Amino acid sequence: MTTRVIEAKKPCIWMEAGVIDFKICNKDFDCANCEFDRSMTEAAAQKLTWRQAEKPPDSEKAGTAPWEDKMRQRFGEQEKCRLMKTRHCHQCSFDELLEEQFDFFLAPERPKVQKVFGFGVPTSNFLHRGHTWVALENAGRVRIGLDDFSQKILGPADQIRLPEVGEEIRTDEVALTLYRQGKKATVLAPLNGVIEVVNPKVQLRPGLAHADPYGEGWLFVASPSNLKPDLEKMLFGQCNIAWIEHESHRLLGMLESAAGVTLPSGGVIIDDVIGVYPQLGWQRLVREFLHSA
Repeated sequence: MTTRVIEAKKPCIWMEAGVIDFKICNKDFDCANCEFDRSMTEAAAQKLTWRQAEKPPDSEKAGTAPWEDKMRQRFGEQEKCRLMKTRHCHQCSFDELLEEQFDFFLAPERPKVQKVFGFGVPTSNFLHRGHTWVALENAGRVRIGLDDFSQKILGPADQIRLPEVGEEIRTDEVALTLYRQGKKATVLAPLNGVIEVVNPKVQLRPGLAHADPYGEGWLFVASPSNLKPDLEKMLFGQCNIAWIEHESHRLLGMLESAAGVTLPSGGVIIDDVIGVYPQLGWQRLVREFLHSA
């Protein structure tokens, strides 16, 4: 797979944003494993929570000074920003952009979900044939994750190798890899685009993608390069329900032939199918449902 990585800069992203006066990145922009980034992100998320509740943050409680004070510390009495002296950063597009970036690290709005044979099926997200979901975000970005069907048949991963920030993904080419008990499953990209944010929680706790696939277990946010044509190739709404019903019947056929399992009328397919019925074959499930090797 051909990739393109955006050229990294030496200053820390928090310095670039003007939040701190000086800090050089010594983690090669591996923000997911940076303690400094983690503490700043937590403080920013708290500030966003207060802001959404229309409660002015207290600098001592938030652990970081308000943006206006940081601007004054950075530029003194030089009026670099026309709103800086009026304490109206909530009207500033740059401030909104920063808040938007912080919002990416929060759990997304949960989609409408219906149950099909025990699988949670989102009807307000797009579904790709490789069992990833796509949700539209602000500013034309998309958030991507694995659907409940894929997680229930393969079970919780021991590790999930996500693409790097700045990496280009291409439709129907490998975008990420799941690992479990010495086996791996590659997952296809649902669309074309460039990775903007990866979920650090999933990198530290891969089981989140299994436990909460449409919430805390999201995988990454991307800036799409061919959004409309890519979405037209996916499923949406009630088509998602019909497709998962079809996939479930295919799985039931495999269970009956390989393990002699017949689901009673109205029954639910168990969680961690491969863990309970290893005779189905890991590679077979990956090939049949994820459409990858």
